[in-house]
Amino acid sequence: MIQSFRIVAITLALAACGANSDDASAAQDAVVTASQQAASQVTSVDDNAPLRATPPPPGPHLPPPDENGITTINWDDLLPEGELERIEELYNASSAIMEMNHFDSQMMQIGTFNVEEGLIGRTVRMPGYILPLDYQPGGDITEFLLVPYFGACIHTPPPPPNQIVYVTTAEPVRVERLWAAVWVTGQLSSDRHINELGDAAYTMELISHEPYRR
Repeated sequence: MIQSFRIVAITLALAACGANSDDASAAQDAVVTASQQAASQVTSVDDNAPLRATPPPPGPHLPPPDENGITTINWDDLLPEGELERIEELYNASSAIMEMNHFDSQMMQIGTFNVEEGLIGRTVRMPGYILPLDYQPGGDITEFLLVPYFGACIHTPPPPPNQIVYVTTAEPVRVERLWAAVWVTGQLSSDRHINELGDAAYTMELISHEPYRR
């Protein structure tokens, strides 16, 4: 339904769900070390960099904004050039986890916080699924994670950080069907959000949301 970072995530999920737990601690150390070595070759984003007053023009692979200044994107657009290959390297370096069970009943998040600079400061519209962080009686929420597929961060390992968007709202919004895909519109920043479900490389200030339709 929604084009997403589905193949890599499902591969890790299936592997993580079907293995035994011998030497889990040693394997986890090996995975973390290998991932850190691969990630050290990637230029990181400065968390303290101010938001650009005038966003740069979109990169060659980014769609142009519409007449209202809104750029409709998909999940692949959140990955900077060469990032898919870098993430694949991290997953390959983490292959030891494929023969192990969950470490301490937790699912490991693999990936980087590298962002597509051409999107920072832009108002974007994108599809996804809502994972509430502050679900209130009646279905009102003021912050949530936008993820590329249903069940991400709960039933499967979290997607890479740059495939998760942390969304904040000025006023509570009501979500009645959490299993249904939505369109969200808002301004993107590269502010990171660290949480137990899945760290996010992007933050969005929500303007509006609506049911997903093609």
